Amino acid sequence: MLGLVDYHMHSILSDGKQTYEEMIKKAIEIGLEEVGFSDHVCLKTVEWAVSPIDIPVMTEQILELREKFQDQITVRYGIEMDYFPGKEKEIQEIISQLPLDYVIGSVHFIGDWNFDTDKSLYGKWSNDELYHMYYELIQQAVKSGLFDTIGHLDIIKKFRVYPENDQSQLIEDTLKVIKQNGLVVELNTGGLDRPCAELTPSPEIVEQCYFHHIPMTISSDAHSTAQLARHYETALNLMKKIGFEEIVTFENRTRKMTHI
Repeated sequence: MLGLVDYHMHSILSDGKQTYEEMIKKAIEIGLEEVGFSDHVCLKTVEWAVSPIDIPVMTEQILELREKFQDQITVRYGIEMDYFPGKEKEIQEIISQLPLDYVIGSVHFIGDWNFDTDKSLYGKWSNDELYHMYYELIQQAVKSGLFDTIGHLDIIKKFRVYPENDQSQLIEDTLKVIKQNGLVVELNTGGLDRPCAELTPSPEIVEQCYFHHIPMTISSDAHSTAQLARHYETALNLMKKIGFEEIVTFENRTRKMTHI
């Protein structure tokens, strides 16, 4: 796995199962060159995000471990930040206080409903309506200028929720907004272990990203050491087959391209 990265990882400070150090040691063992931690940070009080009181702890631990393991692996500091429309100022205040290498922007909420963990409201709207609400939020997140990467772009399909009618134009429009605003799309391999059993985004969307010259990075969305770099062979084979030759890496919110 020489040269590869995993930029979407969670620790016990959010909803992960292991500490930063345990994750780093496993990453070294399997041959990753870079890891980036991206614990959940959310304006809403949820059990799966870092508590505000623990944000300084998160920073201190990551920076200390970066120095400790600097001769063995590169450690990047990121967060997975939930986007909420109208809350851009509050989100920016959090981001600006942290010495981050990158920020993953994710949408897990439609209004107050966390569709990523709560199945209770599925069926309240048609799936077509859900897709439009979700991708409208993604487009707003992209336009906010707050984020470097968009996380698990089509996560709305997680519980095998698919639109009744063709929504390819909606996704095409979203990708054009991503391109216009210069963001990166992550290829999140964790989707293969979710009910949808598919990469997020789907192979079709990955192909569209290539067509639109949208750069991508790769991540596992690991919540344990066992999930680090999971399904990377599948994801990389797909990227190479489509035509990708590079992935994005980050340092101090500046990106560079790394050959795959």
